[in-house]
Amino acid sequence: MLRTASVSELRSDLSAIIRKVEEGPIVVMSRSRPAAILLDPDVFEALIENAETLEDILDGRIALAHYSANPDAAIDAEEVFARLGM
Repeated sequence: MLRTASVSELRSDLSAIIRKVEEGPIVVMSRSRPAAILLDPDVFEALIENAETLEDILDGRIALAHYSANPDAAIDAEEVFARLGM
């Protein structure tokens, strides 16, 4: 279960609430509605890395689908380097 803290609680005891973030995310509530989520920086970084990995996988699957639909569109790496003058 996610823990919550109100904006008022944040104002009155920010340092204590930040320490609790080590135990898991805290949903900051404003007027009984979620306004923000406090995360441990390591958790945030892991989420970003996971999202980037998933984007890379999706890009790869799209590229494979395009290649499967039209294999003649593929160019050898040597030809690409030659076109770039490398």
